[in-house]
Amino acid sequence: MKKQPKLTEKQLEKLSNLLFQRFEREKRQKRYAQAKLILSILGKGMLLPMIFIAPGTARLAKDLFKDNNEWETWKQYNLTYLRQTIKRLRKQKMVEIADENGKQVVKLSQNGKHRILKYALDKLEITKPSSWDAKWRLVIYDIPNRKRYLQTLARETLKRLGFLQLQESVYLIPFPCFGEIEFLREYYGLGENIKILTVAKLEDDKVYRTYFGV
Repeated sequence: MKKQPKLTEKQLEKLSNLLFQRFEREKRQKRYAQAKLILSILGKGMLLPMIFIAPGTARLAKDLFKDNNEWETWKQYNLTYLRQTIKRLRKQKMVEIADENGKQVVKLSQNGKHRILKYALDKLEITKPSSWDAKWRLVIYDIPNRKRYLQTLARETLKRLGFLQLQESVYLIPFPCFGEIEFLREYYGLGENIKILTVAKLEDDKVYRTYFGV
């Protein structure tokens, strides 16, 4: 089993924000919050007071939210469906009930954080634009050998995203990918160990243009 990369709370919040934006765009019925959406909201640091999902008490809970943004985020969803989904997530140990400043709230469990990692990787993709901007993107990483598992994960992820391996830790793609590489930085905690270069000219690029169809 591959070792799971660990996230700081800041990295988790950033990943969850990206996931939340993706899941929001996917929803067909906005009022029905699916489990993956609930986990991404909690991962953003938005707590959910238990009293909010208790039958008949939602209106009493407004003052228990950290700010109006939290209140507006949660109140848009169908409460019955939200209550059922939270119950299922608790049973799956994806969320837990904790005491925060004297109030009971729903929070992500460690299992829930790991599930967000899986969602993050599964959702990551690079979109091919309708027209090529005639620029190449080179991704280079330098990961210490003591983190060999991260070397493997980075290599496998870049290949899955459609990058062509030029050298051991150098990958090529002709499409914009800054956001996706930034996502990987957060996901794997690579920081400055992974770089992206955008170049206008690549020597003998005919073979690469044929490979990528540009």
